[in-house]
Amino acid sequence: MHSLLLLGCCSVATLFNVAIAEELETKKKSIDTSALEEVVVTAQKREQSVQDVPVSMEVLSGDLIEELGADTGFDIVKYLPGFGVDESNEIRTTTLKTRGIGTFTNSIGLQSSNLIVVDGEVLPRQSMMNLAIADVERVEALRGPQGTLFGQNTSTGVIHYVTKRPEIGEFYGRAKAEVTDYNGREVSSAVNLPINENWAARINVQHSEQDGWIRNEYPGGEDVGAEEKKGLRTQLLYDNGSNLNALVRLDYSERDTNCCAMVKEEANPNYGPKPVVRIDDGVVSASAYNLIDSEPGFNDFNEPVTARNPVSNYGSVENAGLSAEVNYELDNGMSLSYLASYRDFELNNSSGFFTFKFPVHREHFGGNESVEVVQQELRLSDFDNETFNWVVGAFFHDTAGQRSEITDGCVGGAGASSRGVIEDGVMTGCVSNASALAFINNYNQTGMQDRSLLEADRNLSAGDFTADFTNTALFGQLEYQITDRLDATLGFRALHEKGSASFDALWLRPPTDGTGMETFAEVLALSETDPSLVRNDPEGAKFSDSNTDFIYKAVLGYDFTDGIRGYVNYSTGYKGPSYFVTSNTNPADAEYFPTRPEQSTNFEVGLRSRLFDDKLQFNLTYFDMTVEDYQVRAQRLVDEASNTYFAGYVNADEVRSTGIEADMVYKLTSDLKFIASYANFEATYEDFANTPVNCPNGTLAERCSIVGGRNVFDQTGLPVANNAQEQALLTLNYNRELGNTGWDANVRTVWRYEGDFSPSANMIAQEIDPNEDYDVLDLYIGIGNDKLRGNLFVKNVTNESYNTFKYADQWGGQALFYPRDYERYFGASVTYMF
Repeated sequence: MHSLLLLGCCSVATLFNVAIAEELETKKKSIDTSALEEVVVTAQKREQSVQDVPVSMEVLSGDLIEELGADTGFDIVKYLPGFGVDESNEIRTTTLKTRGIGTFTNSIGLQSSNLIVVDGEVLPRQSMMNLAIADVERVEALRGPQGTLFGQNTSTGVIHYVTKRPEIGEFYGRAKAEVTDYNGREVSSAVNLPINENWAARINVQHSEQDGWIRNEYPGGEDVGAEEKKGLRTQLLYDNGSNLNALVRLDYSERDTNCCAMVKEEANPNYGPKPVVRIDDGVVSASAYNLIDSEPGFNDFNEPVTARNPVSNYGSVENAGLSAEVNYELDNGMSLSYLASYRDFELNNSSGFFTFKFPVHREHFGGNESVEVVQQELRLSDFDNETFNWVVGAFFHDTAGQRSEITDGCVGGAGASSRGVIEDGVMTGCVSNASALAFINNYNQTGMQDRSLLEADRNLSAGDFTADFTNTALFGQLEYQITDRLDATLGFRALHEKGSASFDALWLRPPTDGTGMETFAEVLALSETDPSLVRNDPEGAKFSDSNTDFIYKAVLGYDFTDGIRGYVNYSTGYKGPSYFVTSNTNPADAEYFPTRPEQSTNFEVGLRSRLFDDKLQFNLTYFDMTVEDYQVRAQRLVDEASNTYFAGYVNADEVRSTGIEADMVYKLTSDLKFIASYANFEATYEDFANTPVNCPNGTLAERCSIVGGRNVFDQTGLPVANNAQEQALLTLNYNRELGNTGWDANVRTVWRYEGDFSPSANMIAQEIDPNEDYDVLDLYIGIGNDKLRGNLFVKNVTNESYNTFKYADQWGGQALFYPRDYERYFGASVTYMF
């Protein structure tokens, strides 16, 4: 008996000592500042450590985003290896891609392969990434299909913005002022307001302006890049302190800009197959239209310059949203969540062709785009079990869009039938292409200017287009702990989608007895009494479609040790049909309306590790992602005489991207942290044999043929264009307390690298080099305390000029897109915390 009592006492003592030792070790770790902070995400509809989520993902904290100066959704993407943007000469058509695959233009009837989400609210249009970025908690960027948990279309990836929520019982805030080169200035503020023990509010506002930073050579023209942004978000939180909380958000933002510019790379006399009629001192010659003004694309200081119509290019965005979120904890441990949102998005845009060196367009894509979005989501979940966790839900999403366009121009791109007449540097007429050639040829043969050969012509069109997509779904995810080390996850989404689109386009021709310089409005008025001025049958067309699909994912995870975890993930994705409805839409090509839905599959093998007492986190992912029936824009001249060409979307049978992604965070000391991200992939058309486009000729001429009376081009095996197939981001952050003063100093360097870009078909055909690789180094220096902080930054420290996009047409014309930091610039900010 005494032996048993003694044994029991010893056992209790032993357990007590072990408990004390564990507690001391826990306290030691809690004050060990050299250990990495845990990064918590909600990528699976619940709070988890990022290391426990079996998905290839990148996470940026809100503090880092603010320090980097990322002020739109597109700005953030350049800090996310594995993601990319294709920039354009108008904010409407800048597009997003994941692993080299995306939806490479915007149309009112076009859905995106990549999903943008803000606090659970789906933003279905890529142009909605022109939202104001402020008061962000973090950004979770998930690579690969994510449609089982994130609604609507996510065939290739998701970027989820999580904003900061109100906190009960806390009053605090901040105010910030920043200045940069080119007269940039920004003010922003955020405040958390406690109302009582159950209510709190949070308000954040921002306003910024900057002048243009690409010089405009046209007399009286504004420099390109000027913009003004403003934003407001208010949130009201109710929390009863036990089982119910509700949050209402209201946000509004505006952006006005004359961005952007595609800068001509070099003077190329072969740019464009159709010459402009040029008359100088009575001598007739033919000139490529971007050589009317032969100034180079760079000035003596190697700064990109452009010339354009004095009527400025502009982009104006208004984005307003209202959302509500309710969470209720049931007595049995389950949780019920409801999210509802409404968004009204308005974009007005007028874009000239900045690669032209003469104002040959009055207006292009002028008009408005409006989108109304309604979303509802209801979820029931239970995440408090050791062996079995689950979530199921219902989802509804409706996107209704409308766009109006006007084209009023003389010299245009593919399919344009009109050419300008330039006399001593002044544009005096707009004539048909055939008559321009006849006039020039006759002059070369006779030396006479026979003006009777010139026939007035002009590209004059307008259109109204609508599209509506309604998506309803049931979804869920089940997570089961099979053994102490082995777990399995199954996810699904059963969806039904209905889509419809309409277009009503009107094409006009100017009076034959004029110069062809009449405006669209003038010709429209004349057409009321002269029907011969109407080129087309103005009767519109309507299209509709519906689809049902089931997508899923299956994951096996295994904990090799407490700090090393591996997983295998197989997932599928869906993106609904698209309708390419613009002024170029041709009812005769109705076989392409709508395109077939995209079907994606993704296979991933991942390793997640926490090493060296949580000082090092290292993640590695191999992936193989395939998209079948990939929606690709195609453009093909049908009949130049009638100015008719096919412009729309077709389905590529299969496109594929394979590669690796790696992420590492290493806290070398309590003051010094190193962060690295890397992506290497190759995206190619695996099967795309009969693309209905004009042949690029050159070295690819053997891939061209005529099938069924139309030109087709075989792109099988060619790369998806304009992808930096190797991307890296390195950040070194050093933070040091300044003695016992309460002040600290911080130095951060950020290095971005984009490898050589994949060439387009035109580049391959004409043996034009694609966009070169580039790297950019930024430096941030800060000093402050709990109340006041000052920061200085230098973007592009080495002042290496670079461009992020290179365009080449089928005749050798080239243009480049320059980002804001194409040259070194400086900035400083002061933040007051209260």
